[in-house]
Amino acid sequence: MILGSQQPRPTRGAVNGQVTYVGGLGPGKRLDDRFDLSDVVSTGGMATIFKAKDLQNGGRHVAIKIPHETVESDPSLYSRFEREEAIGGELDHPCILKFYPVQNKSRMYLVMELLEGQTLFQLLRERRLLPEAEALAIASRLCDALQYLHDRGILHRDLKPENIMLCSDGSMRLMDFGIARLAHARRLTFIGFAPGTPHYMAPERVNGKRGDPRTDIYSLGAILYEMLTGVIPFNSDDTMSIMNARVTGDPEAPRKLKPEISPQSEEIVLRAMERDPDKRFPTAAAFKAALDNPAQVQVTGRCDRLQPSTPFRRAMRHAKTILLWAVLPVIGQILLFFLIWHSLKRHGK
Repeated sequence: MILGSQQPRPTRGAVNGQVTYVGGLGPGKRLDDRFDLSDVVSTGGMATIFKAKDLQNGGRHVAIKIPHETVESDPSLYSRFEREEAIGGELDHPCILKFYPVQNKSRMYLVMELLEGQTLFQLLRERRLLPEAEALAIASRLCDALQYLHDRGILHRDLKPENIMLCSDGSMRLMDFGIARLAHARRLTFIGFAPGTPHYMAPERVNGKRGDPRTDIYSLGAILYEMLTGVIPFNSDDTMSIMNARVTGDPEAPRKLKPEISPQSEEIVLRAMERDPDKRFPTAAAFKAALDNPAQVQVTGRCDRLQPSTPFRRAMRHAKTILLWAVLPVIGQILLFFLIWHSLKRHGK
């Protein structure tokens, strides 16, 4: 897996100019007498990904994702790696990153196929937006991956351009199953927020619900919106404003931003991003059918029924008002109970 030329981030600082990596591991080190680590592919807040040679499989090059020590000591974050390993090991689809099982590991790490290319995030950063046909084609291939997951009771729940790899050979991979959910699996606990990326999160996820396949459909709709318009829907520097806007309103009509977008493509995007899950495409396969045959999509005037979101401050004032009116009757009942009790006590004397 090649995620770009990010600089390695030390996890324990540097001593005499020498970078210290996760658990003392780094380029030139051997892991479990099997994997020779070479280059750092990328590093982030939770893990470092190394390029490595697998000595037990003919020197095959792989990507190894090793969580930082701070993550290993956090049960909720560590469980993300366990979840990703459990789900990734069950998947076998040409548009989904392949995981390689490893027995008798000395520590937690994930072994994956090594890919050459760039993420969709990197491509959009370079080009800002994509031609309509190219954007629809990328979304269509992602629908194939999503339908495969959904047929197996798996929700990705963190679809975003950073998790979509466009490979040099023309193939594509959906990556990162850290917060994916298996049907009937226990729920991961994240204190204070729903896991996911606010810019692409479905309204029901913002409200703390677990979601269903239509949750992933909304996120893919948001990605398609960005590919077509060059703009992230509900974009803001304030996370709470993004989440409030997604729950209380609809995105701006794509053709207002880019009039050259066809009405059919606009209809597809807006249906995928409906706030009410019942109004979205029911399955990824239905979404794909529209993407593959946009000329046959019926334009319903969905763009004319869009509702602007409620400004965050006004929404907070409204919420306080609702809370006040909900609390007042309770306070009144408590006061009434106290008066009756006090009266009965006095009468008893």
